Amino acid sequence: MSGLFFIIVFGYALVILLLSKELLTYPATKIDPTLKQLPFSIIINYRNEENRLPALLDSVKKQEYSFEKTQWIFVNDKTTDHSLEILQSFTAQHPEIPIVLLDRIPKSASGKKDGITQALGSSKYPHILTTDADCILPAEWIASYNAIYHKHTDAHFIAAPVVIQQENTLLTALQQQEMMALQLITAGSFSYRQPFMCNGANMSFTKEAFYEVNGYEGNQHISSGDDIFLLEKLAAEDVMKCHYLKSSAAIVTTFPKLDVKSMIDQRARWAQKGSETKSMLNKLLSFQVLLMSILFISSPLLWYFSLISSQMFIGVLAVKAFTDMIVLVIGDQFFADVKWKFAVVNFLIYPFLVVMIAFSSLSKPQWQGRAVNAPTSPQD
Repeated sequence: MSGLFFIIVFGYALVILLLSKELLTYPATKIDPTLKQLPFSIIINYRNEENRLPALLDSVKKQEYSFEKTQWIFVNDKTTDHSLEILQSFTAQHPEIPIVLLDRIPKSASGKKDGITQALGSSKYPHILTTDADCILPAEWIASYNAIYHKHTDAHFIAAPVVIQQENTLLTALQQQEMMALQLITAGSFSYRQPFMCNGANMSFTKEAFYEVNGYEGNQHISSGDDIFLLEKLAAEDVMKCHYLKSSAAIVTTFPKLDVKSMIDQRARWAQKGSETKSMLNKLLSFQVLLMSILFISSPLLWYFSLISSQMFIGVLAVKAFTDMIVLVIGDQFFADVKWKFAVVNFLIYPFLVVMIAFSSLSKPQWQGRAVNAPTSPQD
């Protein structure tokens, strides 16, 4: 049993630390205001986001980029609230911002994939940006993408960072630190030229590359994954054209889930796409985190019944604490404002959530009133 313990604990620490440390050494992208502005089409899907859309739209009008070089495409995914009216009002009030309003035509189990694919048919420009309707964009968001496309002129996929809105609550801090760890791992995987993770709330690709790999063909039956499945295809096509946008000016902010059930349902939806990915590094990391969480939860009982030694028990706690602390310290260098006062509680709670998410992913959780991975007809 000691050998198994060593593999689990060492593997967990090695994979996470090797990936997360790369955020410190990954080259940063600097914005040069003298660069020629490339045109961008920005695609945003929305469904029942009347409470979040005003914040997004306020950040849209504050973009420090010529609106003549942008096209904003909003895709309505069968919304039943006042989201459409909010967008129509904003469009009328800001005629200087080129906005296209579309209605999703369901063709798959994924509203986001349908929306992106459909919006590309109306897009005017070769470079595509995507974000979510419940996000806030920094003022230099588009400018930061302009900078990296000038830096890497042949790039066909760009991943960029996402953070959780700061709120002084335990549940928010838990989500914030989890998201920060995911961003560290994302940067590390790009640094090692083994990218397997990104976030559709902040990514970019070229329209030509999307069509060259037949878009989302082959994974339309999965509700989520509009980000990693596209990355996977484009990395397989040419990984040297895939880059990470390391810039504080590019960090998109999204909002935390307000209750544990919503958080678990969202993460379970994310987890369900893991079985479909071809990335062994993705599966290895997910498996290691799950194993380490189970080991962390069970180690007190194993020690109590003398199934493991005191040294092993202390070793499990020490390795996890050390690894978590290093991730937080590294993350604080880039994202800042880590809620340190919740670190100990998160250290104790998060393994239980990982196991709960794993079990939930085996079922059919609901997401925004829909069954995850359901066929097209129930979503109409």
